Amino acid sequence: MLTKTHTNIGKGIAILLVILGHILLEIYHVHTFIQSIGVFLFLILSGYGITASVISKGSYKNIMSWFFRMEKVLVPYWLVTLCKIIILALFGSVTFSIAVILKGFFFDLDKTIDSTMWFVLYIIVWYIVSALIFFFIRNKWLMTLLFFIVAGLFIMFVDLSNWAFYALGFPIGVLWRNYERTWSGLYDKLPASLYFILFILLAIANTSVIKSFSLGMPTTLLAAIFVLCFVNKFFQQQAWLEWIGKISFELYLIEGFWLYTTKSLYVGHSSFLNLLLYLGLLLVSYLLYLGGERLLQYGPILLKKRR
Repeated sequence: MLTKTHTNIGKGIAILLVILGHILLEIYHVHTFIQSIGVFLFLILSGYGITASVISKGSYKNIMSWFFRMEKVLVPYWLVTLCKIIILALFGSVTFSIAVILKGFFFDLDKTIDSTMWFVLYIIVWYIVSALIFFFIRNKWLMTLLFFIVAGLFIMFVDLSNWAFYALGFPIGVLWRNYERTWSGLYDKLPASLYFILFILLAIANTSVIKSFSLGMPTTLLAAIFVLCFVNKFFQQQAWLEWIGKISFELYLIEGFWLYTTKSLYVGHSSFLNLLLYLGLLLVSYLLYLGGERLLQYGPILLKKRR
């Protein structure tokens, strides 16, 4: 069974793979699908986590629980997006206006603020799909089938390449949780070292061999599954990865912005200096995010004390 610790470790590995893939592409100009393994990990863990939560709490028809889930995604996204707009306005890349703010708040569909934020709308859509399926369906087999049907619709009819590429991630998480005993019966028979070796081989292949979209999808999906099998069999505790997993969404909100939207910062420097600059910006941004979060959390309390 994937515990909360396993989930956080998986998310920690996921965000590190996403950051590594983006660094390789934007700073070292090496095209890989490494980041795709991380995205698949996030989606599988999201599908697993939501299914486990709904089943354990019996909250099939609890509409408010779904609003709470979406709030946990949207509020940090909106706050960080507002900060990004202010930074871009200072750079002269965008004009600070209500129209730009609204465009950013409604998922920046033309990708002028941060092209990596497509995932926010994607996961919100999966949350809505989950709420509808869980509201009406209790049968595990039918429930799982419906998730895969929705994934098929994304692949066939949605004209957004990322949505099609990652369509199977969330349903596989649902499948994993609904049939966990069967699933664990399969992967428990193999040693953890084998899953690690298979993941490494696929990661290397996606860096140096696999270049096509059609091959990238199944190989990165398999690599993500092997990672979770390895984590489940080998890791009972890993403090630093677990900590990174707990802040993985916050890191995701800021990591791509300093690579894709602000490319002019890296012109004329060596790759090593650009890497240090990027990591510094990422660290400072996260510390500022923490400061803003604390201020929002404790500000009302301080005001009450003064009164």
